[in-house]
Amino acid sequence: MPLWKDPKTGRWRYQFQHLGQRYSKTGFDTQKAAKAGMAKRRGELEMEDRTPPSPPMPSASDSGPLSLEALMVNYLRLAERSLAPVTLRYRKTVFRRFLAHLGNVPAASITANHVEGYLLKCPTNNRFNKERTEIMRLFNWGSRRSLVPLNPVFLVDKLSVEQPKKVIPTTQEMSKILLAAGKDRPLLLVLYHTLARIDEVLRLKWEDINWERHEVRLWTRKRRGGNWQYDWLPMNAELEKVLRDLWQKRRQDEWIFWNSRTGGRYTDRFDLMRRICQRAGVRRYTYHTIRHFVASYLYDKEKRPLPEISKLLRHRNYQTTERYLQLVDPNLRETMRLLEGGIGSILPEARADGN
Repeated sequence: MPLWKDPKTGRWRYQFQHLGQRYSKTGFDTQKAAKAGMAKRRGELEMEDRTPPSPPMPSASDSGPLSLEALMVNYLRLAERSLAPVTLRYRKTVFRRFLAHLGNVPAASITANHVEGYLLKCPTNNRFNKERTEIMRLFNWGSRRSLVPLNPVFLVDKLSVEQPKKVIPTTQEMSKILLAAGKDRPLLLVLYHTLARIDEVLRLKWEDINWERHEVRLWTRKRRGGNWQYDWLPMNAELEKVLRDLWQKRRQDEWIFWNSRTGGRYTDRFDLMRRICQRAGVRRYTYHTIRHFVASYLYDKEKRPLPEISKLLRHRNYQTTERYLQLVDPNLRETMRLLEGGIGSILPEARADGN
C-alpha cells in the first residue's frame, strides 16, 4: 500500500521502491498531498536515472591524479557491456550519491573514514551493506588495474542485519493470487510452471519455445562471471496451453510478454504484483515468492527429491537449494530422537495441581 494514514499521528505517508531501495516520507496533511509528494520524489529519481554519465575523464596514464569521477566513468564504461540494466542503474545511483558526498577528489586520496562517513548516512544497516558492496566493487576494479593503490573499503566492516523471515504464500493464498491476476494471469502461470525469476520470464522470446520437444529455454546471468547462460526445461501441458494461447493472440513475433506502449519487452513490473495481492486480499508478496512456493510445494507435498528440485531451480549445487528451502539436516532429526525415552522417561509425572 503506497499511501496510508498513520493511526497514531493522523498524518499521511507514502512509501515505494525504486531500484531495490525503499523510499518513504510522512507528515502530509492529506492523501492528495502525500500522493503529490510521492510523484515528485519518483520524478526526481527517474530524472537521476536518465542523467547521462559524466563525459570521459583522463585516465591514470595522463598527467595529474585520477579523480573519483574518472574512476567511476572508466569502470561504468565496461560495466555497461555486462550488467543487467536494473543493476547498472542502481550502481550508477550509488556512485552518484557517493560522488556528491565527497566531491571529485583524487581517487587515491579516499580513505576508509571517507567511505564510512558516507555509508553512515544510509538510513538502514541493510542499505549500508548494499552500498558498501557497490563501492567495494569500484575500488576492487581500480586496484586490479593499478588505478588506485588499495581498496579503502576493506577496512569498513559490514553492519549487523537481522535475517529476514522468509514468508511464502499458503496454497489458499496462491489460489487467490492467481484468481485475482485477471488478464495478467498468464505471466504468473509461466512463473509458476517454470520456477523462473521474473526477469527471466520477461526476457522470454518466441524463439525460446521448442514446440516439437515441448521445452522452454530460460536465460540467466546469475552465475559466476555474469555471462548469459541458458537451460532448457520441459513444458508440462498447462504451461504449453498458456503459451499457445499467448502465441495465438500475439501482435508481434519476438517477445512473449510484449509491452505495446514501448514496442519492446517489459523490463520490470514492480507494481503489478502489489496490485494483484491487494485485489486478492492477501499480504504483499513478490514474484520471487512464487518460485519459493512451487519449490516448497514439490518438496513438502509431492515429496520430490532435492536433486530434482535443484535442477528445476537451476542451482549449481544442492547446498544452495537446501538454503533456499531452509531445510533441517535430516541427521539432526535422528540425533534428536536419541533424547526420546532418556531422562524425561524417569521423571515423576506432574501431579494434577502442577507441583
